[in-house]
Parts: sequence; structure tokens; C-alpha cells
Amino acid sequence: MFKPDLVSESEDPIGILGRDRFHIPHLTPLQRFVIANILDETKGSTVLTRNLSSDPIDDDAVSNLNKENEFQERQETYRQLILFPTGFGKSVCFQLPSLLLDGLTIVVYPLLALMNDQKRRLDEANISCALFRGGLSQEEWNEEEKLVSSGKANMVVANPEILSAPKLRRFLNRFKIAHFVVDEAHCISEWGESFRPSYLALGETVEAISPGILSAFTATAGPHIVHSIEKRLFMDKDYRLVDSEADRSNILYAVVHTLSVTRTLRQTLLCCKKPAIIFDRSRPGTRLKAELLKASGFSQARFYHAGLDRAERCNIEKWFQDSDDAILVSTNAYGMGMDKKNIRTVVHSSLPESAEAYIQEAGRGGRDGKNALAVLIDDLAVRYYRENLKDKNIQDIQSIRKACFLPYPTLSSCRREFLLHLLGEEKTPECGRCDNCIEGSHTQRTQFNSDASDILPEWKFLSRAEGFIEAISFCDSHHGVFTSQELVDALGPHGKGKGEYAGCLYGWLKIEREELINALFLLDILYAPKKGTRKNRILLSQKGKALSRLARNSLV
Repeated sequence: MFKPDLVSESEDPIGILGRDRFHIPHLTPLQRFVIANILDETKGSTVLTRNLSSDPIDDDAVSNLNKENEFQERQETYRQLILFPTGFGKSVCFQLPSLLLDGLTIVVYPLLALMNDQKRRLDEANISCALFRGGLSQEEWNEEEKLVSSGKANMVVANPEILSAPKLRRFLNRFKIAHFVVDEAHCISEWGESFRPSYLALGETVEAISPGILSAFTATAGPHIVHSIEKRLFMDKDYRLVDSEADRSNILYAVVHTLSVTRTLRQTLLCCKKPAIIFDRSRPGTRLKAELLKASGFSQARFYHAGLDRAERCNIEKWFQDSDDAILVSTNAYGMGMDKKNIRTVVHSSLPESAEAYIQEAGRGGRDGKNALAVLIDDLAVRYYRENLKDKNIQDIQSIRKACFLPYPTLSSCRREFLLHLLGEEKTPECGRCDNCIEGSHTQRTQFNSDASDILPEWKFLSRAEGFIEAISFCDSHHGVFTSQELVDALGPHGKGKGEYAGCLYGWLKIEREELINALFLLDILYAPKKGTRKNRILLSQKGKALSRLARNSLV
């Protein structure tokens, strides 16, 4: 059975918690989806234990490489509706994160029997919770408050009626509420409109408490029930629909290695089917990419993020929903309440936060059952930086989850199997639906000397990046001739220089040639002395010279 080297039991804190605290040998993909969404939306506030300080990977410099202020798309309250079959281990989806979140988790149940059962299960897992309901004596009420105030309990179990009580509201307002959970959310429709009006007021309760995350669980998802949840609980605000589809056989997974994200994005969209969605990590990035695409001939490109006003978002949503050739550049705000069936291509311009996030976002494609393509653009310069970070003492749980996903772009084996393994799937079907399985074990063969063996891992991916061989060959034959800007121009359509590689990137935009040259600097392949006779002139490093020799051999 395939098991990635990086993904060991010691590096799967979610799986360990599920096994050790809740006696669940393997979490299902749906459980992992829900847990991942909760943790991803509280990035930076989750730790392995409550007494362990986090030490996450510093991504600031990576953001600077992209010249963008990267941040995860956030909303005032993140909302998700989870369609969860009865008897499939729903409770662990909010019990497990409650151990990691910075703040209280409030769980709303319709019946006292369910509340008592939840408390019993938490006691069995050695997790303290406070239970508030009608009919508690003052002494009992004080005991429950004490559990919360002392920090012993990080979960509160209640029913809708008691949450409407001013006394409990005043008490809860003293604490940070990380997660608000409504179990059996169909009761909002089935009971709230007949004999339990407190269910209809849950949305107002959420607004007053202002949790970081709002999760609604139901096994029943008819149109009337969903509409009631949207109106009464989510207050007609955007939300994400989470279902159980983990392995979508109609999605083909592929990775493109690049030295210019802009170039790869344009080339991908030229040859791939539409409609297409491009996921970008920052709001400014969505606008920049959409404007660049429009300027280079993609007239049907627009951008979308949660920072746009609601009227503009609705306008873009309708345009995208109705179009058959649209290109939407979006943060992960896309998917909040939208379900376009015929998306043919999904592109990620950078590595997502986790395997769960990637599978859900890639799964926006092909919801009509027809084939769709999911492309991850692997920025080699950014990856090189991350792999060479000095501080690799990772303790933050989000960084560990992301580290488990880091090998995905560099796999030579089945990408689908890797993704499903990260979701805890022990048995995976025959793939034939990812670039590695389609291409087989074919790799480019070159003659090389033993002194080049240490750069072969880099060569493996650099040689696949469009423009690399031509650019490095040109730099080798013009060693010390050009400054950085002169080199950018020399590689273009009217560039100066001699030999077959002069103007070799004539079809590239100037910004794309600049990205490639900057990447070669960041990869320590090129450098420019700050003084001396060759001041500011582009030279090949020792690594660059070795890679150039491999490039020449590959062309023989």
C-alpha cells in the first residue's frame, strides 16, 4: 500500500487525536473535510496542546516573492452547511476541533436526551463540557458556569431556548466563542415554524454571540429545509456546502512546474476548456491576474472575493453561473453558496493550505459528471524557498497539515492516491486520471557527470519548466554581458545577442520574462556582483553552470 514518506503517524495530529481521544482508528474523508474547514478558518489560533506555543512556518518572504500580501480569505463569521448521514460519526467533527481552538465551542441540540448523550460521550473521552438547560437549580447553574470560567470546559452544550435567555447570553459574552454548532439543523424548518420559535431566532443568537465559525449539520437536505437554514440561521449570508464526495473519478489532477506563474496561467487557459476558475490566495492577486488576463486577450476574465460589496458579488455570481466561457479569478470565497455544475478547469496559482482544502476546491469542477481538469501551478522559486527554510521546528498544527501536503507537486506516483491517503483512505481505486499515471514512469534521460548528481533533483523539475533550458543556455553563452533588465529585453522578440537562443522567449510578455529571471536569481542559478569589472552583470553560479551542462546534454 502506498504511503508517502512525509506522512507518518507522528505527522498526522488530527488522526492521532481521533484515535487516542475518541477511539476512532481512521477518520473518514467527510470527517476530515469538516475538521479541516474549521481549523483552516482559525489559522494561527490552533496548537497541538493548550500549553504548547506554536512555531509556524514563516511565509512572509514567500509572499514577498509573489509581490502580494498573501492572506487566507476571511469573513466575519465562516459558515458551513454539512450534509452528514446519520450514524457516520458526526460528533467528532466538532468535538475534536474543540480541543484545538482558541475559544469556546457551543453545540445546540434539540432534545435533552441528545444533550445528555453528548455529555456522556465527552466524559468518556475525558473532555469536560458545561451543559445549560432549563430547570437547573441555582447551585447547578453556578457549577456549570464555574466549569467554563475556570477554563476546564471548552465546550458548552445547550438547547435553543436556553440560549435565548439573557442570563446565559450575558455570561457567554465574557468569552471568545470560536465555534457555534447547530446539530440536527433541519429542526429549524421542521420545528421552528410550528412549536419551537427559539429555533427561528438562532440566527439572531449567532449574530449576538459572533462566533468565528458557524456549522450546521443535517442528514436531510430538501429544498425547503435548506432554504430555512439559509434564511433563519445563516441570515441570507454566504456559506459553504460540504458533502461526502472525496474521490471524484471525473477529475484529472495535474501539476505544471514553472518559473513564471503568469506565463503558465495564460498557457493553461489557452489550451483548457471553459468555464474555468482560478483560485488565488489574496484579494489583490485576484484583481491583478484578472486584469492581466483581460489585457492579454481573455476578455471573459473577472475577479471575485468577499471584499466586494454584495451587489457586485451577486452580479459576478450570476454572470459566472450563466456563462459557458467565463474565467473567474477568485479567493476561496467562491463556493460559499454557489454550485456551478459545468466548470471544466480549476487552476490553483499556489499551494493550498491542506489536502482537504485542495480536494474541496478542485472538486468545484465537473459537478455535472463530465470530465474536468484540476491544475496546480508549482512555482519552483517559492518551493525552493520553503524547502530551504532554516527553522523547520514546526509545532503549529496548521503548518504540520500543510507540510503533509507539500510533497504533492513533486510526486512521481499517483496524485489521486496521495490525496486520498491523506484523507485516511486505505484502499484506492485504479487511477489513470492524473498526469503521473497517464505519463507513466517516463522521465527525461540525460548524460551527466558524477559532480552533477547533487543538482539532479532540481534538474528534474527545472527541465520541465517552460523557457528554462532556452534561458539558461542563452545566459551561459552571454556570461557577464547583460544587466538584469538588459537580459529581460534580450530574451524578448527584439533582443540583442548572438546564437540560436537570442530572443528565445519572443512569445512571452515582459512581465513573464521578468518573473523567470527573478526566479533564477531566487534559485541561486544566476547572480550579479555588486562591485568589480562585472558589476551588475548577470553571471551563472556554480549550480547554474552545472545545470547549463545538463541542458546542453539534454538537447543532444
